[in-house]
Amino acid sequence: MTAKTALRKFTDNGIEQFRRYLAALRAGGTARPPLDLLTDPDTSRPFHDGVRIKARRFGTRLQLARYLHDLFFAVDSESIETDVPLWSWLSLFYFDQVCPADEKGRRKPGRDYRHILEPGYPNGHRHLLCGPYLVYTVYGLGEELSRLPLCTPLPVENTFHHQLAARQGLITNRGVMEAVHNLYYEAAAHKPKHGSQVKRLAPGSFFRFISIIQQLDLNYDLYSMTGDEVIDLLPPEFNRWKTPAGTPRKIKST
Repeated sequence: MTAKTALRKFTDNGIEQFRRYLAALRAGGTARPPLDLLTDPDTSRPFHDGVRIKARRFGTRLQLARYLHDLFFAVDSESIETDVPLWSWLSLFYFDQVCPADEKGRRKPGRDYRHILEPGYPNGHRHLLCGPYLVYTVYGLGEELSRLPLCTPLPVENTFHHQLAARQGLITNRGVMEAVHNLYYEAAAHKPKHGSQVKRLAPGSFFRFISIIQQLDLNYDLYSMTGDEVIDLLPPEFNRWKTPAGTPRKIKST
């Protein structure tokens, strides 16, 4: 059974030292993650009495989001999603998963905002741990509607997550998110339908969907619609993405 440890958060010094480590990796360094920063009182401090976290492994970002939702559910705080020291600490705690080393010990951390939270627009959703939590909990998509944007491993932000979370008018619109799920999620394979993420405005593609929805938003109150009602507004080019017999898979609205 995986042991639990007290959840902590970085001090300013902890964030700065973590930032230096990320810079060293980008410069070609192969040093192991500085896990001592997680518990050193000069670089970290307690987060919340009684909250303990497991050093467990997650197969997908959805599994991570589910775990964090449960972890923070009873915490009396209205600012968890903007807590930079907390999410930065968590990034180092799970660093071998969000930034795994290759066979030569090299890591590709990418931009700092993937590990050190930059709340809000435009980079808040790019954080590899807070981003999934936003989708699952803060935006209220829960288990079913999070399956498509959060189906990838922890280091991989798929096209659906990036394009939807970057547009507040889409990610917060439950009807639109139901439509996206109904059209593009392959339930049997637990992943997006083949060809749905092409990076051109191909007929019926996800990128085409975004373009059409932005046009429809000018004339329809999309926030008041269910996923099926949104799909009914789409032109025939989207028929191929519906489930057999042209009937979208239904999600019960809440």
